[in-house]
Amino acid sequence: MKFFGEVANQPVDPKGRLTIPKQFRAGLEEESQIFLHKYQLEVLRLVPFSTLKKEAKKYKKRAKARHLAREEFFRTFTPVTLDSQGRLLIPGVLRESYVSGDKVFVSGLGDYIKLYFNTSVEEIPDGKEHLDQIDSSA
Repeated sequence: MKFFGEVANQPVDPKGRLTIPKQFRAGLEEESQIFLHKYQLEVLRLVPFSTLKKEAKKYKKRAKARHLAREEFFRTFTPVTLDSQGRLLIPGVLRESYVSGDKVFVSGLGDYIKLYFNTSVEEIPDGKEHLDQIDSSA
């Protein structure tokens, strides 16, 4: 796990490039490949290859008999790269049909990074309820 913390109001420039905060770049740059995953409307995940490999292995075991389900899973990932300035070009097809806005809330979630588009800070889950559950079970 290498992605922790969060950065609000990260700008997307007119060309669709998102500057990845410095605290996350090193973890992405050490990967052979990174992917954008269509997670839900207005939310993308930035997934390093090592994480995708683990997720694909788990998914493959669960969906062995469902070839179409596997296809659907892999179809939701788009390979991307960072430029020399640490910017991620969000592919046009995703910008046009999946995300909007020019500000992104970037959240490190251990093995991947979640990108919340057009979402206010107040709408982002803070995880407090999960911490309360952990504390009460100890």
